[in-house]
Amino acid sequence: MFDPILFAALLTTALLGGALFWVLRWERRRANLEPILSTIARTASSADVQGFSLRRSGPKRTALPTLLSSRLELALASTGNRIRPVHLVTVGIAAAATIGLASVAAPVHPMLAIALGGAAAAGAPALLLRFAQGRYQRKFLDIFPDALDLIVRAVRSGLPAPEAIELVSREVRSPVGTEFEQLLDELRIGSELEVALQRAADRIRVPDFRFFAVSLLLQRQTGGGIAETLSNLGGIIRQRKALRMKARALTAEAQASAAIVAITPFVAGAGLFLINRDLIAVLFVDPRGRFMLGIAVASLLTGIAVMRALIKKNLR
Repeated sequence: MFDPILFAALLTTALLGGALFWVLRWERRRANLEPILSTIARTASSADVQGFSLRRSGPKRTALPTLLSSRLELALASTGNRIRPVHLVTVGIAAAATIGLASVAAPVHPMLAIALGGAAAAGAPALLLRFAQGRYQRKFLDIFPDALDLIVRAVRSGLPAPEAIELVSREVRSPVGTEFEQLLDELRIGSELEVALQRAADRIRVPDFRFFAVSLLLQRQTGGGIAETLSNLGGIIRQRKALRMKARALTAEAQASAAIVAITPFVAGAGLFLINRDLIAVLFVDPRGRFMLGIAVASLLTGIAVMRALIKKNLR
C-alpha cells in the first residue's frame, strides 16, 4: 500500500543526501584551492615590487559556476566562514526530521506534512545564517572604531595609508584584523582598491565599513588629509553605536513583552495538561483541534514576526 508520508520522507532524505554530497565535494575543492591562493599571496607580498598594485585585473572568474553558488559563498563569508555548507545541510535535515517526527506523533495531512518539512528544511539554515551574520557584524562593529583610531595615529606619524592598513591587519584582533588582511591579500595579487573594498563591503555588510571605503576612495581621487577624515568617521561610528545602544535600551521593554507573549501560550498549555489531560488531548487527536492548534501557532508566529520587525525598524 502506498504511504505518502513514507514516500515524502524517503524523497526528502534522498534530496538532502544529494545536497550533502555536493557540499562535501565543494568543501574538498575549496580545501585544495586555499593553499594555492595563500602561496600566491605570500609570493606577491615578498616580491620587491609595488606592494599595492592597482592595475586592472583580468576578467572576473568565479570559483563556482552558478550565481546561486556564488551568492551562497558570499553569504558564508559574511559569517567569517564560521558557518559551512555542511552546517546548513545538517540543520536543514534536523529541522525536516523534527517536523517528520511531529507529524507522526500527531497525524496530519500528508501534503501539509510535506509543506511543513520543506519549509523547515529551507527556513532553519536561513535562520542560522542570519544569526551568524548578525553576530559577526556586531563583533566587527565593536572593534572597528579602534582600528580607525590606529590608522589615524599611524598616518599622522608619517606612515602611508596602505602601511597603516597593514598595521591594523597585524595589531587588531579578529574579525577586523582578518578582514583587513584579506583586503591586503587581494591588493597584493593585483586587484584594484575599489574592487577589493567592494568585496570586503559585500562580505562584512556593515554600513560603517562602507563609509570607510567611500572615504578612502574619495581621498585617493581628490587628495586631502585622510587622517582628519578617518578621525571624523571614527567619531560618527561611535555616535551611531551609542544611538543603537540607546535604542536597544528603549526597546528592551517591548522585547520583554514579546518574549512573555510568546511564552504564555506554552505555559498555559502545560498548566492545562497537568490539570486536565483529556482537555488538551483534543487538540492533538481531533482533526478540528489540530486545525485550531495550527491556526494558533501560525497566529503566534505571525505576531512574533511583526513585533520583531517593528523593534528592528526602531533599531536602525
